[in-house]
Amino acid sequence: MKLFLGIDLGTSYFKVGLFDEVGLLHGLGRVAVPKTTPFPGACEVPIEQVWALLRQGLTEALVQAGARSTDIAGLSYSSQANSFVLLDASDRPLTPLIVWKDLRARVAPAELADFGQTDDFARVVGFRGMIPELAVVKWTWFRAQRPELWGRARRIMTLSDYLTFELIGERVGDSSTASLLGLLDLRAKGWWDEALQIAGVSKETLSVPLAPGTFAGRTTRRASELLGIPAGIPYAVGGLDHHVAALGGGLGPLADVSISTGTVLAAISLIEDPVAESGCYHGPHVAPTRYYRLAFDSGGTEQIEELRRGLAPDLSISKLVEAAAAVGVGRDEEGSAAVAARRFLERIAACQRSLIGRVLGAREPRAVVANGGLTRSTAWLQLDADLLGVPVIEPTCTESACLGAALIGGVAAGVFTSFDEAARKMVHVRKYYFPCRPGRSISMSSGPGGASV
Repeated sequence: MKLFLGIDLGTSYFKVGLFDEVGLLHGLGRVAVPKTTPFPGACEVPIEQVWALLRQGLTEALVQAGARSTDIAGLSYSSQANSFVLLDASDRPLTPLIVWKDLRARVAPAELADFGQTDDFARVVGFRGMIPELAVVKWTWFRAQRPELWGRARRIMTLSDYLTFELIGERVGDSSTASLLGLLDLRAKGWWDEALQIAGVSKETLSVPLAPGTFAGRTTRRASELLGIPAGIPYAVGGLDHHVAALGGGLGPLADVSISTGTVLAAISLIEDPVAESGCYHGPHVAPTRYYRLAFDSGGTEQIEELRRGLAPDLSISKLVEAAAAVGVGRDEEGSAAVAARRFLERIAACQRSLIGRVLGAREPRAVVANGGLTRSTAWLQLDADLLGVPVIEPTCTESACLGAALIGGVAAGVFTSFDEAARKMVHVRKYYFPCRPGRSISMSSGPGGASV
């Protein structure tokens, strides 16, 4: 059996999926990623735990698939951005994984903050602002607060860089995640000297950014030690989690925009020229002439679980969403769980509409592909189509980030000659949801991102 391994390096969960050549998911390992907080603001994961979790996930996937690690024909990843580890001259970790959510550096130093607001910065890197979640802001904290440790650091690797280095022995990364560091020249697709100088790091400290989907090498014996997979498996660098999930959901061939409805809300589209737009981030796509445009909002779907616990503890999330979707004007009791959930879902849709507007501009989408936790609810998908007023596509595979990574692995293995071919063979539609009653909201509610229905 020939299988492609897709690793999703998420913030809350690591997922490991095994797919065949037609995109069928044979096995999935899903493991929660516990964080430590050694002092206020810190958010860390011990390096040994990173590997233990990934190995656990792979073991679960192989058992589900009834497969062996020798069945893996190619692999890649999707990843969070701005999580990193410092390494010494012998490439040994000096720190735990510092997660992007870490807020040990409350604000960026003045020079860095001012640089992040310049027009040149926005034009070159594709976004504006140096927020505390960026890795480069935390590097300044290490330089000031842990100078001895910083002085011993010879390499800085993001989570996906480090995965790549340990599995294939190459100091390379992907420009899809690297673009969110604020150091990458988008059009040159390499490190920007001026930004590196202001950040106080050199090119030699960082991994070489390759285009997402680039064949980078083959697994070494180290991969066997860490994950139990054999040496010699073709490996390609992947990309940002939202980006790779959109690829695995059919962005491009099937839809103009991908929307993710999970811990955060996100919309992503593909463009030809990464001109900076307010509230958007940009990065290179697997097609060399295209880029992704990403907008997101932190007001995700976690609140609906709080609603369920508080107002309808006997209902599952799916049942609560079904009740919310069935709410009609003037027929349901004000203050009921269904009405409260319906108003919340309308705010989610309003925020999605705002995010879609950011990534598409004046263009109206012909369809959107849905990713994230709420896509498991058919009631939500129909309601979302009605509220957005455009067709919503439900992919056959709900683990689109793993599938997108596996798709890249299939190209690395030479099974597919292009990403377009891989997508045609591996990405499938379960159902189209067409608007039945467009705009059927029960209230004019402000969305999590300030938009309104």
